[in-house]
Amino acid sequence: MTAHFIRILSIIALAAGLAACSQGPSGVRITNGGTSATTDKTPVPISNFTAEQIRSAISGKTFQYTRSDGNGFITYNADGSFSFQDDVKGGGTGKWAANGSEFCETFGSGPTDCGDFKNTGDAYFAAKSRLVEMKV
Repeated sequence: MTAHFIRILSIIALAAGLAACSQGPSGVRITNGGTSATTDKTPVPISNFTAEQIRSAISGKTFQYTRSDGNGFITYNADGSFSFQDDVKGGGTGKWAANGSEFCETFGSGPTDCGDFKNTGDAYFAAKSRLVEMKV
């Protein structure tokens, strides 16, 4: 084969490869009920909640929590109590309270952790916990 012929074949192969790239994405796509699994939530500005907003956001709801000392599920009750099931440590109960923009929680007989309660649009940050609401 001549160098000219090989050069022409190379150009054709390159053009075919570029044309394939312009066809759009291909490969594995993750869907959720026939729609894209990517979030459709509009970003919200991060802001501290008031005590009433905190109570409204968590009372009677179950969340998946992530903390530096554990992960699991937690259900906050309107009376200021909660029950949790940690992935490693097992289950237990605790107390929570909201004053101003401060959120406090005590797991069992452990120390009380307090801090701001914030919403990032897809999760809450409550003292030392990241909370993602479990929807049924």
